[in-house]
Amino acid sequence: MRAAVLTALESIELQERPEPEAAPGWVVVQVESASLCGTDVHQYDGRIDTPFPRVPGHDFSGRVASVGEDVDESWVGRAVAVKPSLPCGDCPECHTDKPFDCKRKKLIGLWSDGCMTERVAVPVVNLIPRPDGVEAWQASLLEPLAVGLNTVDRLRIILGESVVVLGQGPIGLALTRLCALSGAGKLIVTDAREAPFEVSRSFGATDCVNVAETDAQEAILELTDGVGADIVIETSGFPASSAMCLDVVRKEGRLAHIGWANDLPPLPVIPIMAKTLTVYGVGGNGGRGQYERALELVRSGRFDLDPLVTHRFSLDDVAEAFDVASSKAGGAIKVIVSP
Repeated sequence: MRAAVLTALESIELQERPEPEAAPGWVVVQVESASLCGTDVHQYDGRIDTPFPRVPGHDFSGRVASVGEDVDESWVGRAVAVKPSLPCGDCPECHTDKPFDCKRKKLIGLWSDGCMTERVAVPVVNLIPRPDGVEAWQASLLEPLAVGLNTVDRLRIILGESVVVLGQGPIGLALTRLCALSGAGKLIVTDAREAPFEVSRSFGATDCVNVAETDAQEAILELTDGVGADIVIETSGFPASSAMCLDVVRKEGRLAHIGWANDLPPLPVIPIMAKTLTVYGVGGNGGRGQYERALELVRSGRFDLDPLVTHRFSLDDVAEAFDVASSKAGGAIKVIVSP
């Protein structure tokens, strides 16, 4: 079968790979749609370490092609979304049917070969049936929503609170919409491009700050009467944005940090203490119903994914897909690859 393989930094090519087999408790999924995530792009550009060669990708959906031992045959042919974190299968949590509490779970596509291929094997516990009315491309975009839900679950937004979302990539845009749905009052977003702001406003942002054209810290403080926001959420993974977090959140406010890259500065302890802040590190989708709730938000029409998708490619053109996602050419937000 064909698979996209990262062979070096900024180098990806199609290769023939062996067909996957379904181990006991696993299934093989025929990939129908895969979307490029910031993690994939940072593997490509070197901001996140990854071994080469590696088949990237963890956001995908498809249909079950075959099942392994101990898996109900009725899964074959079913349309599914797939949770991307692989449990180890050999810890106390996994042995007591709590695989998503596994402390050794790993992200497919980063620590193992991923979904930028025609077929991929995953544990059956990672499958979520795809309901009627949700298309394959939509189900391959659930991860930003699930990460966003994991974030707002922890922040417990109170109606009317001021919120700043730093970065308007897919996760930042998902959080903009979810914060609006959760009742945020003033909802300030930042990015270094104008391109995503049209989507930001349609998702509920009240103020958009272009960090390439203005002093973002000064602008946010002015918009919050010099006090800072009740909640600040960092999604970009850029050092300057991470370093600004503590300066734009109010005293006794809440901060969530999601953006991830090798070159992030450490958060200093003294300002956190001085402002009596509550800080949340959000390392993924949570694995406690967030994926299922994200799917329901899409099915019910509460979250329209159309504005996020700016580019579509076939697997044959995966190199161009990665180049567009990395360079953000043509106002790229979310790039979809279909095998």
